[in-house]
Amino acid sequence: NSFFLKTHLTVQEAAEVSGYNAQYLRRLLRDCKLEGVKIGQMWLVDKAALDSYIEKAQNSTDQRFGSK
Repeated sequence: NSFFLKTHLTVQEAAEVSGYNAQYLRRLLRDCKLEGVKIGQMWLVDKAALDSYIEKAQNSTDQRFGSK
């Protein structure tokens, strides 16, 4: 499991880094719009996928897309 600790963040860590709400990140994970791994009840967010999602949000003209 140490592999996941190097390549993934908890939802709470991802929320702090990205500015997104933790519930929003969980919804993205459930809807397969953000890559991650579910271990038991806990989601881990793929760091590279989160960076990619944030980059797309910053380049989007739709203002609903992105952190608040």
